[in-house]
Amino acid sequence: MQSQTLPSDYEAYVDADAVLAYALATDDPNELCRTGAVASPLYTSTLVVKAFTDTMSSAVPEGAITGTRASVHGMHDVHYFAPVRPGSKVRITGQHHGVKQTPAGVVISNELSVLDLDGQLLLRHYWTGMHVGGKVDHERGSDLPDHLFPDAARDKPVGTYVFDISPDQGFRYGGASGDRNAHAISDEAARAEGFPSKIIQGLCTFAMCSGAVVKLVGEGDPARLARLAGRFSAPVFPRQQLEVALFDAGISAEGKRMYAFEASSNGVTVVKHGRAELHD
Repeated sequence: MQSQTLPSDYEAYVDADAVLAYALATDDPNELCRTGAVASPLYTSTLVVKAFTDTMSSAVPEGAITGTRASVHGMHDVHYFAPVRPGSKVRITGQHHGVKQTPAGVVISNELSVLDLDGQLLLRHYWTGMHVGGKVDHERGSDLPDHLFPDAARDKPVGTYVFDISPDQGFRYGGASGDRNAHAISDEAARAEGFPSKIIQGLCTFAMCSGAVVKLVGEGDPARLARLAGRFSAPVFPRQQLEVALFDAGISAEGKRMYAFEASSNGVTVVKHGRAELHD
């Protein structure tokens, strides 16, 4: 299977006010983020959207995927190497990572890197889209890094953090991130897609998970995070609560402390196979 191979490569500005707005829109519980001193762990998702769009749209030739019923954000995995500084400029690059057939549909993964202007890698997003029900004749690329929830971690709970999802959460997140998907800001649009009402943007949910992880095991400092990964499994609705539960998952092969996590809302698991790894 041949596809377009033009990479996405551009510069972006880390606006200090935008950093603060993102933390407030996601109810980040950590003081360093809520004062704008440092960026929340998922803030850079707002900077790599163009790279994601470019790579996703050119991943396979038009018509190569058939039978798609819906396209959703399937998984997200971020690897952190150095802090992103408010007030700085960064370089964004994007490339395809893989196209895989699964029983649920076609998974397209994209590798989106954030570097400083000297070329130092600051962090890398693996942003995965799912074509639900889709079929593709040819797979390519490599598998994504594993982050399955280890069964043994269930017996080692660490703690939970609960967010109250406000009625205006989707609007606040949309303003801070630019993600104003219709189903997050319109009941009518959400109902047309089969939901009972507006749903919260998936990356808003994931940003809340990151804030809970940093609060519970990162001493309030996002710089402690080495990795944050998870799979979206159900939507979150306004006026509900989001509970993020952490479990001790031991030490990674690279010597980093690992935690498994899950997020649930209204009795439904909304983020599965969560994995957080921390720098010493």
